[in-house]
Amino acid sequence: DRFLDSFQNVEESVKWASDYNGGLVPVAPCKDVALWVKSGKIPDDLSGAYMRVGPNPYHWPPNKRTHVFDGDGMVHSVRIADGKAVYHCDFLDTPRLQFEKKFGAEWFTRIGEFSGWSGLAKVLLVAGKKNKLAGLAESQASTANTAIGLTPAGKLWALNEGGPPFRFRLDERGSPVSIGYDTLGGTLQENMSAHPKMDAQTGEIFFHGRVLGKKKFYASRVVDGRMTDQAMLSVHDGFHHDMFITENYVVIIDGSMKFGPEAIVKQKPLWMFEPERKLRFGIWPRSEKQMTPESFQWIEAPEAAEIVHTMFGYDEDGKIILWTPLGRQDDGNETGILGGIGDLKMHRVVIDVVKGSAEIQAVTGSHLKTEFPRVREDRIGRRARYGYSGLQGAGEFDFVGVLKWDFEECRLVSEIRFPPGVIGGEPVFVPAGEGEDEGYVAMFLWNSKTRESTFALFDFRTLSSEPVVELVVPDHDVPLGFHALWITEEQFQKQLALS
Repeated sequence: DRFLDSFQNVEESVKWASDYNGGLVPVAPCKDVALWVKSGKIPDDLSGAYMRVGPNPYHWPPNKRTHVFDGDGMVHSVRIADGKAVYHCDFLDTPRLQFEKKFGAEWFTRIGEFSGWSGLAKVLLVAGKKNKLAGLAESQASTANTAIGLTPAGKLWALNEGGPPFRFRLDERGSPVSIGYDTLGGTLQENMSAHPKMDAQTGEIFFHGRVLGKKKFYASRVVDGRMTDQAMLSVHDGFHHDMFITENYVVIIDGSMKFGPEAIVKQKPLWMFEPERKLRFGIWPRSEKQMTPESFQWIEAPEAAEIVHTMFGYDEDGKIILWTPLGRQDDGNETGILGGIGDLKMHRVVIDVVKGSAEIQAVTGSHLKTEFPRVREDRIGRRARYGYSGLQGAGEFDFVGVLKWDFEECRLVSEIRFPPGVIGGEPVFVPAGEGEDEGYVAMFLWNSKTRESTFALFDFRTLSSEPVVELVVPDHDVPLGFHALWITEEQFQKQLALS
């Protein structure tokens, strides 16, 4: 492995650290940082906790080639109670991180190392052996750095599609505390996708998983904290990052990206758009008693397209309606993880289960580049009227605003554009009542001009560009990251009470 390292350029691999004036540079853990008000006022009746996870390399600067997605999972939290807000951040103490702490350096093979002929040699000859030498199964070497979920039972999960969910909790002050992998009572020994779908009404959890490069893909159901169903499905060697559920269906997405290890040698993206591969959907009726391969109906769209993150799916007049950012072929794009794909833009997909057809429709606002879409968490698996997503600028992390979508009127309702140099992230809904849009949108903001990190709440109903409150994180940068979650005070107390 050290011999192969000599052919790899570490410094070139971390150029991302200078992007956005240092907005991605890793930080050290900290606790009990009182936030002070920059503008506005914390709503009197607001109480709960916001969390966002993202990659944050423990060993910095690195000795191995390191992709921006490679960092160890770190949770950044803001606890709001009694009119005050307190910030914390800490690493998720995964078995992978524990081993590398003791080893004193990077050990497990990273995405950044998949570069050139030496990278291919690492994939074929080194990666698996390193896991065995460390005494960890491949699924136990996850970074838990991608998303956060709250199970119907009240467990907090940090997720990465390379392993099972990693359980943590927030202590009384709101600081992250690691617990360990949740194997669902010993029923889950493999990977769970980063975006399982929780149905708060039925208590079920649905997810998909895969073993990359081994043509193993499955859809699963969890009931009462145990995996009860697992259907092995035949899908393309694609990206498969997300899925969605409605009240009546579970839907697997099989898009137009193609995984190609041979791209490592050519130093191209690991997934490339395959124009001959049409987008298709695997439909499982929730009325079925058991999830089996035969119980899935596969419906193909009329064109090639890729979906990274879904916003919301629901049932309407016997059809499945999906709102989602969607990308088509763009041969000129060969940067990042996904190559040959154009900008992701909002679309409405109508899936007719009876006719076995799928139609991709543009909506008012489909000209805008957007990602990280969300809805109210308590509406998943039911009906909602509004959704929201991040307005993207030029880069992967360059979220320059927030978009609000109306599912009933099939249009973009309104948008926020941040001041020049200010970068946001995934817009997370914070409920303040039962109304469809009665609440706030929460996120961290990074001012790349002043190098200031803030936490902001925007009124989701009016979507005014002026925050309801903006709180400064003093003397600490909050790096740009991935997915986030808000939990109410009731949910906070529930997760706190669990052992």
